[in-house]
Amino acid sequence: MNKTIALIFCFIASSLLFAAEDPIKTLVNEGVQFHEQGQYDEAIAKYKQAEKKAPKNALVKYEMAFSYHAKRELDKALSYAKAATKLDTKGLDENLYSLMGSIYDEKGMPDSALAIYREGFKKSPNSANIPYNATITFMRKNNADSAYAWIMHSINNTRTHEGCYYYAGFLASQTGRWPAFYAYTMYSTFITKKDEIIRDNLSRLYGKTKSLVEKKGAESNFSADIKQTGSDSTVNKSFLLFVASMLATDSLNNRMLYEKDSTSAQQMEFLIHVLEKCVKEIAYADGFDDSIRRFYQGLISERLIDAFIYTICEPIDRPTFAQWFIKHRSDQARLYQWFNKAWLML
Repeated sequence: MNKTIALIFCFIASSLLFAAEDPIKTLVNEGVQFHEQGQYDEAIAKYKQAEKKAPKNALVKYEMAFSYHAKRELDKALSYAKAATKLDTKGLDENLYSLMGSIYDEKGMPDSALAIYREGFKKSPNSANIPYNATITFMRKNNADSAYAWIMHSINNTRTHEGCYYYAGFLASQTGRWPAFYAYTMYSTFITKKDEIIRDNLSRLYGKTKSLVEKKGAESNFSADIKQTGSDSTVNKSFLLFVASMLATDSLNNRMLYEKDSTSAQQMEFLIHVLEKCVKEIAYADGFDDSIRRFYQGLISERLIDAFIYTICEPIDRPTFAQWFIKHRSDQARLYQWFNKAWLML
């Protein structure tokens, strides 16, 4: 083929490819770009152009609802979202029903929001976002037990959604599920990139642990901390007895664990000791999902407990962490390698 014919062929092929491009997809993509830049009116204008060409396109109506929601025009957002549900929503259900539930929630209609989340979860049983949103709604209704049940649906469908594990730990503490509290709160601290979540988690791990034994350390005081819930009440009591016994008997450098810590280094020393033992306990405890137990069993089998605990406790006292890291840099590298290449791939 000579050069002239080759050039003509390329031109024709490019022209055909351009002509075959979906004009609806083009308009939607342009609208999304406007939305991401905060230009919601411009985005909506693009979607309306697309709607004229394809009035039964669910994606167009969803994107319209999404932009109206961003503008806080909730009635219009809800109207377009409802219209989308009557069309072919393949591939859209998780985002669409999450959006509709959020709109109802923001309109002060939590029961309607929950009804939408239930409907959406039936359509998308592998969703982590829909049950996560339902969890938030139940928390606003001060229904911690139902919130915990829904966050477990999220946990079963994700290993990296930091909000799911954060609320799982928080709700476990609210409902007296103590092995789950330690398991989810530690995991949440490890996977999150948000400083406020890390600080809150470490504060709760430290404060809740210290509260399990009276300041004088003479005997356990469970009256304020044990809340029997469901079939795992025996598990909770057994775990609390384990923690309380550890706090009452173990010592660090001639200091009892329950003594008041006055420095960040002592606080880190306290948590390192307690959490290392907790990992070994919760790895085979009942009362929460098998997935997170397997995570802690993996830490044990891979000899990564210290690397995990020092890594999550780093913000408490970075000089102490630095001293550990100098000697154990390879262990932390192994921890992340195992987490990314083995745990997340299971």
